[in-house]
Amino acid sequence: MPLGAESKAHDAEVGLYEAHHLVKKYGNVVVLRDVSVSMAPGRVHTIMGENGAGKSTAFKILSGLVRPTGGSLQLSGREISLASPSAAHHAGIYLVPQEPAVMPELSVTETMFVGQLPTVGRLPRRIDWKGARARAVEALATLKLDIDPDQLARNLSIAQQQQLECAKALLRGCRVILFDEPTSPLTTHEVERLFSTMRRLRSEGYTLGFISHRMDEVLEISDDISILRDGALVDSAQKQDFDRVRLMSQMVGREMRVIPRRQISHASAVPVLTVANLTHEPRFRKVSFTLHKGEILGLAGLVGAGRTEIAEAIFGVRQKDAGTVQLDGEDIASCGTYDIIRKGLVYAPEDRAKHGAVLQMTITENLTSSLLERVKSSMGLLSRNDEERIGAETVLRYRVRCAGIDQKLRQLSGGNQQKVVFGKWMGTGPKVAVLDEPTRGVDVGAKDEIYELIDGLAKEGMGIIVISSELEELVRLCDRILSVYEGRIVAEINGDEITQERVSSSYLSSAAASGR
Repeated sequence: MPLGAESKAHDAEVGLYEAHHLVKKYGNVVVLRDVSVSMAPGRVHTIMGENGAGKSTAFKILSGLVRPTGGSLQLSGREISLASPSAAHHAGIYLVPQEPAVMPELSVTETMFVGQLPTVGRLPRRIDWKGARARAVEALATLKLDIDPDQLARNLSIAQQQQLECAKALLRGCRVILFDEPTSPLTTHEVERLFSTMRRLRSEGYTLGFISHRMDEVLEISDDISILRDGALVDSAQKQDFDRVRLMSQMVGREMRVIPRRQISHASAVPVLTVANLTHEPRFRKVSFTLHKGEILGLAGLVGAGRTEIAEAIFGVRQKDAGTVQLDGEDIASCGTYDIIRKGLVYAPEDRAKHGAVLQMTITENLTSSLLERVKSSMGLLSRNDEERIGAETVLRYRVRCAGIDQKLRQLSGGNQQKVVFGKWMGTGPKVAVLDEPTRGVDVGAKDEIYELIDGLAKEGMGIIVISSELEELVRLCDRILSVYEGRIVAEINGDEITQERVSSSYLSSAAASGR
């Protein structure tokens, strides 16, 4: 289906999409209170706010995932009621979610057509697989996505899964597209590709909603910006009326300053982790580096460069073909993950919903799942008092916004879930922490808290590896950065030489040289 194609289920032209006085309550908890926004065709309207401010809830209401407690929706001047996402699709509204959901055993084409597989012939009708594949190829090509339509969805990276959601919106002919933090798993290179698509959609009159915590992205792509705080709308204006200070101050409700790159390094000359010739074909090969006590080492690169796979191999969850890993001089290459954690190395993965937490468990259960030895009573049973103490201390330390430590993790915002995952691993007192996208889905106020915490841990002597798709994050935090391209370390950047331009060019030049 070509970009901008009409859907038979709704008008090709969509006017204003408006929310009037939205209210959403879960029991006694008020998530949204009297929120009104107006999204116009040919414009990108961004919703910003701290974790728990109500951004994602507002988008869920706008896309039919959640019914409001009060208020109304209007599309092109007509009041609409969205009982489900399918009703929203029928009206021409699609949500690109923060956490992509794919059926791992389906192909990419099947995933794109879930619930609407085309059929041909008279009774009995049969599925038009050839036509479905052709339309899938066309949608992927429209977004310039290098994704094989025949591969299984389980082989897609998080970034590819996120990009696939954009293609699904086009397939359904939706003219209102809401992006709930679509850039969270993407590098700068991938973000620019997505923004190119959004600009084209905007120029063709699509109505676009956007949520992001990244200031540079918001100021680059937005036409209009609305800010939520504690479930209420506190500011709304055109992009040119905002700057970074106004955005941050309105989000957190206090004056904030833009903090530059950290100037004090806590790195010592004492090695704490040594990786030599680590190889896992075809994902990465002959990776070697040394991490020192108190050092914050960044891994930069394009999505799919092999950064996460390297971290998984170090942590013991990915098989190694060759190479050694030493923690404080002890070889841990053959150890299982349980022993690696006990010896002092932890890994906080990028996909918290799949690998970092159990969403159906409570906050306390998640926080103590890596600390079972510390919450056992003399009888060998779990001590509820110890669990509650650890849960309460961690929630307070990491400023997790929740109704209580027994709240289910799935009920928290994405950023607060990330804080819980972070707190769980830091509670083990590691010597080395590998943090894969540590602030993914985290707002600017919470990011500052995590940055301060990471710096504090380094000051205490912990060696820290940060994998991040945000160049600003790497530049701000790291003492040293290794650039990874196609499974190889292609550059090392140190100290004051670390700039966004220098880091990005270090791996993009490799991509250009290879013709990518």
